[in-house]
Amino acid sequence: MSEAARSWYLLARSFDYVGTTLFLGGMAFVAFLWPDGANTARVRRLLGFGWLCGFAGTVAGLCFQAAWVAGKGPELSWPVVEPVLHSPFGRVWVARTLLWVLALVVLIDLSRRGRTAARSLAWRVGAIAVGLGVLRTNGMTGHALDLPGWGQVVVFVHLLVVCVWVGGLAVLLLAVLPSRDRDVLTDVLPRYSKLAMFSVATITAAGALLAWRLVGSLDALLHTGYGRTLLLKLVIFAAMLLAGLASKTWVDRRLAVATTARGITLSVAFETVLAVVVLGVAAFLVTTAPGR
Repeated sequence: MSEAARSWYLLARSFDYVGTTLFLGGMAFVAFLWPDGANTARVRRLLGFGWLCGFAGTVAGLCFQAAWVAGKGPELSWPVVEPVLHSPFGRVWVARTLLWVLALVVLIDLSRRGRTAARSLAWRVGAIAVGLGVLRTNGMTGHALDLPGWGQVVVFVHLLVVCVWVGGLAVLLLAVLPSRDRDVLTDVLPRYSKLAMFSVATITAAGALLAWRLVGSLDALLHTGYGRTLLLKLVIFAAMLLAGLASKTWVDRRLAVATTARGITLSVAFETVLAVVVLGVAAFLVTTAPGR
């Protein structure tokens, strides 16, 4: 297999993960925590960037996967791509591409109607349906296929809460905090803080179950490429938890009296950068054989 094509596939999956997290997490944030944010240009740009990364990463991932399997360089010719379209991976990824097209319809409606759309039941149902479809396709290829039925549920929940937590961090950093609107901060930050706590607990439990199932032993965790990469991911995740704890402490103790949001801005920025690194490591794990 072509290592060059594998590298490009890894990059495409990284874009796919980042886009999925920003788009779905941002949509959830707007729908349930900050509907008025749909009227802000920062939120619309963030969601648009997330959609673009998700769509482009999915299409590019399909093409580079085909080149990788065929042992070709990172070329995007039809004779190379066409055979993969008839494989299980190809069919799932075509369906994922179509789901991203439907997601664009949801995004355009939100951009046109703003908070009215974000507060409407019809828009929320449509956004949830598309979002859950995109998330489900992740469990239909790769290492997730080796998991039993309960493992598929755990993968789905794990991805969902990652999107809600990390996508929410991005909205906080790039839209909520820069607004410097005290009413928005006092309304949104405490609710997001509680949601983040639940997300972290769920991610920890789900991640532990998946690691146990895919790695299988302490020896495999310490002495295989997959295990060592997973350890790196866990170290970065631990650093994210420390930054998250600092953010929660600021919200609990200083939100009511603070005259500036500098402290929590730095903490959230650090969390967000680490989250992007974690998503890149997760994309690398997709191309690595599990320790088991």
